[in-house]
Amino acid sequence: MHFHLLVPQLLLASLIALSSAAFALDSDRKQPVSLEANSAVMDEAKGYYIYSGDVVVTQGSMTIHADSIEIIMDSNNNIERFLAKGNDSTQAHLQQTTESDGSLLEAWADELNYHLAKDIILLTGNAALHQKGNQFSGDKIEYAVGEEKVKASAEPNTKQRVKMIFNPGS
Repeated sequence: MHFHLLVPQLLLASLIALSSAAFALDSDRKQPVSLEANSAVMDEAKGYYIYSGDVVVTQGSMTIHADSIEIIMDSNNNIERFLAKGNDSTQAHLQQTTESDGSLLEAWADELNYHLAKDIILLTGNAALHQKGNQFSGDKIEYAVGEEKVKASAEPNTKQRVKMIFNPGS
């Protein structure tokens, strides 16, 4: 079999292996959100909160570390999304235990946008997603948790490419 015919099959197998176990714990969404930062700006009327300086957000098994995090609320005062940003020396980082097998899902990017309402994690800028030895990296990664889909892309007109490492049997 020629290598170019094998690549789509390996990509499909790795997407299935990564995503089938990557459901976040259902109980996480029902847990309180704990947040620590060096400073905070809150506007309850507009439904957003901005935290800056070594920010750590924890909700159940999920932890986000970032230089700054903006939390956007919906009209029912529930968290709609987290927008986490790194700085010149550190990327935003998310880790969360998965529902099916308790493995750890980790994601890094210059900007990490976690839409809880849509169940989508959008990683932008030097993005990486790891789980059970399988790895994706690229300029942009979109991970639809509930749909079990990963989309990775590189910026047009650059030499950066999408990279995937797949560990069979993981």
